Amino acid sequence: MNSEKMKILEMIQEGKLTATEGMDLLKVIEEGSSPKGAAQITEDGLVKKEKLITGERFLRIRVVGEKTLKVNVNVPLSLIRSASKLVVYAMSFVPADKRAELEEKGLDLQALDVEGLARILEETLDGKIVDVEVSDPVEGRIKVEVCVD
Repeated sequence: MNSEKMKILEMIQEGKLTATEGMDLLKVIEEGSSPKGAAQITEDGLVKKEKLITGERFLRIRVVGEKTLKVNVNVPLSLIRSASKLVVYAMSFVPADKRAELEEKGLDLQALDVEGLARILEETLDGKIVDVEVSDPVEGRIKVEVCVD
């Protein structure tokens, strides 16, 4: 069994992937490529896309309670890339005194690479980025999931 298959099985065992996600990845490895391109599993459990061929990709954010879906946001990555250019331009309009105040608190607007983040999301990541479960005394179990697909 090759190292990629072993890595997938280990990630399922550790709870980093569900069995369904693991099966999907194993199918990609068996077929040699996916419809979106070749995939490689990174150490942190993300699937890095080698080459994108077709299809719109989305940043998906879901918050699910025990009884209901609380939040379901699907943002096309192409929109994020376009908006990132607007954000970079808009940051130049932040007044100098407010920019200095933010820098004192550790946030340097000039150092933010919004376009770089959009590029990473669009070109290299696939699958779950964030998967959090919390227990709320009122709402019960709440699951937050952020993924790119």
